[in-house]
Amino acid sequence: MFLNILKNFSLKNKVSKLLSKAVGHHSVGIIKSVGVIFNGNLNLKIENVTKELVKHGIDDNQIKVLIFKNKIIKNEVFNHDVVIYKEINLTGEITNSKAKLFLKTNFDLLINYHEFDKQPLIYLSYLSKANFKVGFNTQDKIVNQFMVNTNINNYEQFVDELFKYLKILKKL
Repeated sequence: MFLNILKNFSLKNKVSKLLSKAVGHHSVGIIKSVGVIFNGNLNLKIENVTKELVKHGIDDNQIKVLIFKNKIIKNEVFNHDVVIYKEINLTGEITNSKAKLFLKTNFDLLINYHEFDKQPLIYLSYLSKANFKVGFNTQDKIVNQFMVNTNINNYEQFVDELFKYLKILKKL
């Protein structure tokens, strides 16, 4: 318990330092590949979100998902890569090789499908090498270049609004 409190405090400080030094960058080009960092602790299935992305013209093979969970329940099965809280150490190093590979991938679009209330999710979003990052309109506006103001449980509205603005921004 004490170790988790210390780890959360350490991660919060690391995220704060990284975000204070963050500089915005602009992406160019059309969106073909999409990464999604998803809060697996939500009562929502990631498949619903990926189906909406496919409906809007994104190739299913070009969508990669990284799910963050606090811990995995026995016999829990995932169709996507999962990183758990235990796989981020005190110094912020990620020990999960699949998560490292996901974060090094240069996606055209990264969807942060989580609210910015958990330090590990903010940290994963910051580390991603994606060209254009989008998420929800929440308290931390440094990581994302674009934010959609919808309810996190309404994935259809989120994806519809996102693609409406991506067309306006000539990203599609």
